[in-house]
Amino acid sequence: MTTSPGSVEALLRVPKWMPTPRNIRVNRAVATLDRVVYDILARRRAGEQRDDLLGTLLAAQDESGAGMSDAQLRDEVMTLFLAGHETTSLALSHALYLLSKHPAIERQLHEEIASVLRGRLPTADDVRLLPFTECVLKETMRLYPPAWATGRETTEPFELRGAKIPVGAQLVASQWVVHRDARWFPNPEGFDPSRWSPERAKDVPRYAYFPFGGGPRVCIGNHFAMMEATVLLALIVQRFRLELIAGERLELRPAVTLRQQGPGVRVRIVARGQERSAPS
Repeated sequence: MTTSPGSVEALLRVPKWMPTPRNIRVNRAVATLDRVVYDILARRRAGEQRDDLLGTLLAAQDESGAGMSDAQLRDEVMTLFLAGHETTSLALSHALYLLSKHPAIERQLHEEIASVLRGRLPTADDVRLLPFTECVLKETMRLYPPAWATGRETTEPFELRGAKIPVGAQLVASQWVVHRDARWFPNPEGFDPSRWSPERAKDVPRYAYFPFGGGPRVCIGNHFAMMEATVLLALIVQRFRLELIAGERLELRPAVTLRQQGPGVRVRIVARGQERSAPS
């Protein structure tokens, strides 16, 4: 949640207990989410069984055989809910923006979706049949990674290019910087989904592309996020085409995630089959 540039909270670090307008909104929102999450946990602990991610978390045990407390489960669920909601929506927004600027790529994408789906709604089973759709998303997250920087803490001392890094040092690896490095990606500023074809993607070094982080702390929801985004992008492009309003340009605000500045970018939504005829 953002603060107004002219507010006291934008200048001072205000304690959460202070009843400012922003704190009141945040605390009410957190309380609402807590009620929903704890209600779901109570029902599941009472015997409602499902084979899903929450079921896996409920069944998880540590070395002593103890499971997670409700507070721990709440934190895990909230992380998945918040991290998965905004990052996926940002990836889709940026994908649609890029497609509006590259009509040839948009046509190629629509042709794949139309040939695979043949008018029916996409499902998770269709993801493997939509390789170019996935390539569009991968290239979108290369140019506009929702998580634009990843932090890590060192557990052992090491030396990097003559600099001694101690234990406990806080390091930041920026997806934005690495993803636009010409050493790994020719024409790094260009939107080229074909670079993620199997023939070309095999030449990308490990960790030259890491929109979900990497290593043991890689995003736990990365496979679900790609499946969800692929299905949603196919659903949108199947039915609509987006035209960028003249004069609109993407301005970014790198907060916790790589968000769009202000209200975002305005587009015109055109239903398939109702496209305007080209002027003669």
